[in-house]
Amino acid sequence: MRDRFVITIDGPAGSGKSTIAKLLEERDGFLHIDTGAIYRVIGYIFNGSPNKNDILNLRFSIRKKDRIKIFWQKRDIEEFIRTEKCGMLASNAAKIEFVRDFVNDLARKIADTGKFVIDGRDCGSVIFPDAQLKIFLAADIDERARRRAKDDNVSIDDIKKDIEKRDYQDKNRSTAPLIKPKDAYEIDTTKLSIEGVYKSVKKLLEERYENNNS
Repeated sequence: MRDRFVITIDGPAGSGKSTIAKLLEERDGFLHIDTGAIYRVIGYIFNGSPNKNDILNLRFSIRKKDRIKIFWQKRDIEEFIRTEKCGMLASNAAKIEFVRDFVNDLARKIADTGKFVIDGRDCGSVIFPDAQLKIFLAADIDERARRRAKDDNVSIDDIKKDIEKRDYQDKNRSTAPLIKPKDAYEIDTTKLSIEGVYKSVKKLLEERYENNNS
């Protein structure tokens, strides 16, 4: 679609997906679709175990202006979903096929026309296989644990165990496991600063965006 440009950013927990997506939103005018946040909301609401009727009857209100905000029961529950516990609940919910179908359909409805960046674990492989630019971020698990521990002010050892468990679940689930899309550009962020990762993505973006509009 010439009236839509989509960047997908996939990768494991702590690789820097959301950080880079937010920079693309702030600096380059992309609307950020945070699928991880949607799964976290579902995990929070249903304690990780929704049934199909619950999901089919779930209604979010979505505001799209300078950024996308998702409200549940007219409440912004962002502050409640950014915990490791909620991350595990999200991972549990994400293993359920009808939950993934719901989130995928919601993401596609949001990305109607315009510029979008979406991050998660199957964005380039399943949700938007026709995305104009696909990125896969990787990083050493010790570095990912260090980043999460710093952000959440908790023990690196505890965070590392949670990340290892989540990595295993994400890579081995039967529905849409975490993989690198075959046409994605991989960037190892272990030794890169946030600005270094952003510059690498920006260079790829400029090449693809120019080609898409030529």
